[in-house]
Order: sequence, then C-alpha cells, then structure tokens
Amino acid sequence: RANQIMFVDNNWYGQRTVLSKYCNVKDSYAFAAIQHGMLTTAQEELLGKRRFSIIPYLCWNKRVYKKLKNQGIKNVKIVGSPFIYLDQIINSKVISNKKKGTIVFPSKSTYEKNREVNYSLLIKETENLAPGPYTVSIYYADLHKDLSEFKKKNWKIVTFGKRSDKNFLEKNYIEISKNENVICTSINTVFFYASYLKKNLKFLLNKKDKNLILTDDKNQDSTQIFYEKEYPGILSNNLTQDQLYQIAVRELGGNHMKTPDEIVKLLGWD
Repeated sequence: RANQIMFVDNNWYGQRTVLSKYCNVKDSYAFAAIQHGMLTTAQEELLGKRRFSIIPYLCWNKRVYKKLKNQGIKNVKIVGSPFIYLDQIINSKVISNKKKGTIVFPSKSTYEKNREVNYSLLIKETENLAPGPYTVSIYYADLHKDLSEFKKKNWKIVTFGKRSDKNFLEKNYIEISKNENVICTSINTVFFYASYLKKNLKFLLNKKDKNLILTDDKNQDSTQIFYEKEYPGILSNNLTQDQLYQIAVRELGGNHMKTPDEIVKLLGWD
C-alpha cells in the first residue's frame, strides 16, 4: 500500500504496464520512480528534489541523467522511454502498411492547467498543410469542450482515456501508427513518439497573425526556446524525417534500452 502511494504516477499513461509486458511478468507496484513523459525545462529544474534517495529514479535520456548526477543525486539509471519498449512489443510495420491521413494533437489541458486552442483555426491550418482523412486526439480533460467544429468537418475524434488508463500508451501508439502525417501545436512527448515512428511531422505554432493557442504558457515558451537551441530548425519544420528520428532516439533513450532481466531487477520485481 505504501508503495502504491509513493509512486502514484508510475503507471500514468500505462508506462509500467508496458514494461511488465516487455518483461513478461505480472504488472504490480514497483520500487522505483519512473519518468513518465517528456520533461519541460521547468520540470527538469525540479529534478533531484527527492525525499528518498534509496529509491531508483529511472530516466529516459543522457541529458536528464547528467543533470541529476551533476546535482549529486544518487541511484539514477537511464532506461529509455517505455514507448521504445512498446515498439518492440507491437509490430508497427503491420499497422503502418495501412497508414493514411493525418492525426492532430492539440495542446492538451492537464488536471493542473487548462489550455485553450482555437479549433476552427487548427482545422483550417491543418487542411492546408496535410491531406485527409483527419483525426484529432482529444485528451480526457478536454472532452467537455465544444468539439462541434471537428464533427462538422467529419473529423474522427479519438481519446485514450485518463492518464491512469493502463492502456493509454498502447492506444496512442496504434493511432499514431495508422496515420501518415502527425501535427502538433506544441513540443510535447507525442512529437518525439511520432518522430521515432518516422511519421511526417509538422508543428503548427502560434504566430503574430495566427493566435492558435489561446492560453498563455510561459513554461511551453521556455521549452520551445530550449529545443530550438538544442536542435536548430525543429520548430520551423526544417528538419528531415531522418533528422527527427535521430532526435527522437536521443530524447527517448533509444540507445539505452535494458533487457527484461535488467528491468525486472531495477523495478524490484525479482
């Protein structure tokens, strides 16, 4: 019970469930803290504020690992994103052989912050940028919003459930795989997922004459500045599919995958 309380976010989006499937073991509480998404610059600054250093912290990539080590944090391991393990489990090529159309991921609200998107403008810009049929992914926290514009244009609306849904990541993976093009309105975790699957990626970001995102988000602004410095051209859609794939490998820790036996030990499942 204490383990469940301490690591309440370990299975957000089904991350731990994916690792249990990879290891072919029962999905149960794990004695480790698992990074469950791309970290914004603000979130990276909070890294290391841990009450119990005895607990392993499993991060995705070398940048986060180095940042924690430089802060003197012990017991940090790089394991990569559960998404890359899911890619080993699911045969994406079978899904991708039937791929067509475009899926859009508007900036999503969280339980802590509401984000408003100009859906009418998003539809217009998307249809000018990529071919249909069109799908929009609406996060659970945004399902109460007016989605009539998508329905009028015969867009397919998909949602993957609450962040506590253990099948969230798998449903996300399958929906991305089914589409040829992916559009995001902010730099987020799914952008790197889609890049890893070698989709045609495009950003639709706010411009002076096109107010797509209606909510101020200084955290997202600083994160976009960071990634543009890290990977020049990423925000302006000037990078090739292969370049984006290489970035995704780096960000998702594609070169740091562990064996099933190693994951079992790191999560205390042995």
